[in-house]
Amino acid sequence: MIARTQSPMPRLRRAILPLVFVIAGAAIAGWLVHSKPEARPQAPDDPITFVEVEIAQPTTHAVTVAVMGVVRAEREVTLQPEVSGRVVEHAKALVDGGLVKAGDPLVRLDARDYASAVEISKADLAQARLAVREEEVQRTVAQAEWRDAPPDFSEQSRAYVMREPHLDAAQARVSSARTRIERAKRDVGKTLIRAPFDAVVLAESVELGQLIGPQTPVARLAGIDRFWIQASIPVSQLPFLEIPGVNTDQAQGSPATVIDHAAGELTREGFVLRLLPAVEERGRMAQIVIAVDDPLGLRVPPGERPTPLLVGTYVEAELRGRTLEGVVAVPRRAMIDDAHLWVVDAEQRLRSREVTVAWRERGRVFVKAGLRVGDRFVISNLPVATEGMRVQQTEPAPSPTPTPTPVGPS
Repeated sequence: MIARTQSPMPRLRRAILPLVFVIAGAAIAGWLVHSKPEARPQAPDDPITFVEVEIAQPTTHAVTVAVMGVVRAEREVTLQPEVSGRVVEHAKALVDGGLVKAGDPLVRLDARDYASAVEISKADLAQARLAVREEEVQRTVAQAEWRDAPPDFSEQSRAYVMREPHLDAAQARVSSARTRIERAKRDVGKTLIRAPFDAVVLAESVELGQLIGPQTPVARLAGIDRFWIQASIPVSQLPFLEIPGVNTDQAQGSPATVIDHAAGELTREGFVLRLLPAVEERGRMAQIVIAVDDPLGLRVPPGERPTPLLVGTYVEAELRGRTLEGVVAVPRRAMIDDAHLWVVDAEQRLRSREVTVAWRERGRVFVKAGLRVGDRFVISNLPVATEGMRVQQTEPAPSPTPTPTPVGPS
């Protein structure tokens, strides 16, 4: 049998074929790398932000300051008797809420003891006058008896002999008796307690038959001609108000509209009366007094009277202050901080502008310096904004003419 040998060609082919594939793949990869497209550098687009703007137009604005305060009586007194006694008369108007006129009798005490004291004092006066007349007679007799007195008689002895000290004492007793009569008569008058001024009775605390004395409160009265409202205001806002004795010689300061929310938005007109000399301890706020005349509406016919302004009520007051000239109204949202806002220049880019704020109120501020007529300031809310950023504004609209509105502290 003859043995066959295998040809070496298939082996060589199997060894070379993988190498051929590797070389071909490398050649293709090199061709792909060299034939890739080149990325040309390009300048990034400058993004444009749309903003809403307003055009600066100076105008005038009447400052209005809103404050809160408590109603108090301008005049308030607690009546107490000056003498002791039993109540024998009690006025019908002397009840809580009653109205009394100046001079009206309110309470009468039993005056019999004081009237008796007057009569006793009159009797003492009669006795004292009699003593004076007796001493005058005695003096006349002494002058006749001691007409030829010794030369060495002293002046003191002569005066005693002539009854001069006795006459002086008798005259003093007359003066004392007259004083006691006057005092007793005053005590009789003090048994009748009258209203010191037109008032409303805040509280009454006596009844018929009650024994009262100088320490017993009879009634607490409040004058009805005028009430006060003591209100707190930031010290920085005082220059915008007219305050008598501070920045004006007028008796009445800035007008005020008092709003009683508890009485259904009842309004009354008043004025700033004065500034108190100290700030409140808690908030370090200034204290002003607002006056309201005829708080109970008594000058109005009974069928047309409004709800009265009551003592102790917490009310709001709108004070009409001075007028600002040449200011620009700017929404508060347009302010970057307390002194800067964004304006759009001629190249449609943002520029930070420093401004001076004359007045702040709810929702807007009034700029007195830093904006020129025609400046376009941004009123949109810009979460991200940088100096020089390109913007495109919506159709600019002129700022509306501001009207006075209730405002509060900045």
